[in-house]
Amino acid sequence: MGTARAARADELVTAAAAAGVPLAALGGAAVQLLCASARPAGAHHRAIADVDVATTSRARPAVDGLARELGYAPDEPFNRAHGAERMRYLDADGSHLDVFVDELRLCHLVRWGTSLKAGEATLPMRWLLLTKLQIVRAEPKDLGDLAALLDDRWDDVLAAGGDLDHRLRRDWGLLRTASANLERLTPGSSRAAELLGRWQALPLTPAARLRGLVGERVRWYDEPEEV
Repeated sequence: MGTARAARADELVTAAAAAGVPLAALGGAAVQLLCASARPAGAHHRAIADVDVATTSRARPAVDGLARELGYAPDEPFNRAHGAERMRYLDADGSHLDVFVDELRLCHLVRWGTSLKAGEATLPMRWLLLTKLQIVRAEPKDLGDLAALLDDRWDDVLAAGGDLDHRLRRDWGLLRTASANLERLTPGSSRAAELLGRWQALPLTPAARLRGLVGERVRWYDEPEEV
């Protein structure tokens, strides 16, 4: 199972699945649920400070009810200000539960919307991988999560390849950021090198090619808001 935070995430998404509510883990908890190498004693294990989950706008009231039933206390000021796109709850040990609604908007947009279905314990790979690849200033913990997904879930990564290709060939900025993160893994990962080679050979859309001509002279990512 992994750490206590991963267990807490599993408890929440299991309850949601039983209730028919679309709710899926992302972040470090999702990686621990999916990857043995990210759990204690694994090569890519790390501490998880908080739990991040994904849901849809329609499911927000149901998720709020489930969180309260499982002992999470809503951060009312935060939720009043940001609840349309993100909700936050406090656990008894002081950690946070962050609920991302329809999308994750940090350095680049990763949107699942109504495509997220009940019963998916973790965000499907076509989105989960992007939530890690879209980080411009990726920290060791983020690169470790990426490495765990490539090492342990390679078949799932390949199965998501068509969806990933479709997104990346239309978005030069996201492709640039994702490629930079894979480049940091390639010295020790042949799978990162294989994926990087695949994406560098993608035929870009006309709009993406034009953006590529501008290159890094204009910032290609958003600065995440601290909340």
